[in-house]
Amino acid sequence: MTKYDMSNSNSNSNSNSNSNSAIAKIMKTPDTGKQITSRFTAQQQLQARQGKLLTGSQNVPRILHQLSGESSRLQVRQADNVIVEEPLLISLQWYQQPSGQTAQRELSLTMRTPGQDILLTLGFLYSQGVITRVADVEDIVFSDEPQQAFGNHIEVTLARGMMPDWDKLTRQGVSHSGCGICGATSLKALALQQPQQQLDESSAWLSAASISQLPNLLRQHQTLFSQTGGVHGAGYYANGQMLACFEDVGRHNAVDKVLGEVLLKHLWQQQAVLVLSGRVSFELIQKTVLANIAVVLAVGAPSSLAISAAKQFNLTLIGFTKAHQFNVYHGNWRLAPTPNS
Repeated sequence: MTKYDMSNSNSNSNSNSNSNSAIAKIMKTPDTGKQITSRFTAQQQLQARQGKLLTGSQNVPRILHQLSGESSRLQVRQADNVIVEEPLLISLQWYQQPSGQTAQRELSLTMRTPGQDILLTLGFLYSQGVITRVADVEDIVFSDEPQQAFGNHIEVTLARGMMPDWDKLTRQGVSHSGCGICGATSLKALALQQPQQQLDESSAWLSAASISQLPNLLRQHQTLFSQTGGVHGAGYYANGQMLACFEDVGRHNAVDKVLGEVLLKHLWQQQAVLVLSGRVSFELIQKTVLANIAVVLAVGAPSSLAISAAKQFNLTLIGFTKAHQFNVYHGNWRLAPTPNS
């Protein structure tokens, strides 16, 4: 681990630079994203008119206790703004070969904050290796099954020729939750999911000044956190700006929403940073590697398995990021030398 403060930093150089043109080509392939988004938005508008649209926060009554010494004074407030947590079931539908008939199976159940479900779904499918581009998806709709709470079940129809690898998905533990994998078998599962291209290994491109500013930049985009204090945030930073930023009650969901936005709007950049508002666990490194993002920066701490995965895939992992210091756990050579180094 390298501990940085803004007055003293060391940078180990590795000049091995790879081009990720193949990934850029995949991410920028013309797709059906606009049509899918249009149909999904129309369905959300219908939900809103029917009063069924799930929102990201809601008002609830509360009683505020104010303590002064050994006494307590009650103060009743009309409402408190809290984050909404709802289940989201994602089902896959695909065309069987050679009959062309469709088959369907439940893929994942996760607890999420409603609001960007199409991005969450696309990002999740991408981070699990089910798809590599939006064109791999034919349609995304809310299920209208009467036994399901409307808005909590999404059905994804894969494009013709796309077949989910259920053996691999089961090994990854996808069917249990959006992040339900851990331990040594998780690292083995990640090793089986090689990214489309080796992570960018250009050296000395990320400045310490940029790193120190990223937590505050992410915080400026966290409107739900400002309202409720109950969500995690994730952002995609490249070319000097935050290109995508989303919040969710689940940290893995926030990352999937970001990846879905990057995929849908073709925002992928060779040199980019995934910024996290909290700690870094293994499943977040997994998603980052599969999305070919070379740097993860977190406000909080990384886990031991997250550090092991970062080393395995040569990803730069930065934690405990503050205005004047941060820790680099691996990949220090991607940081630009500071004037005092």
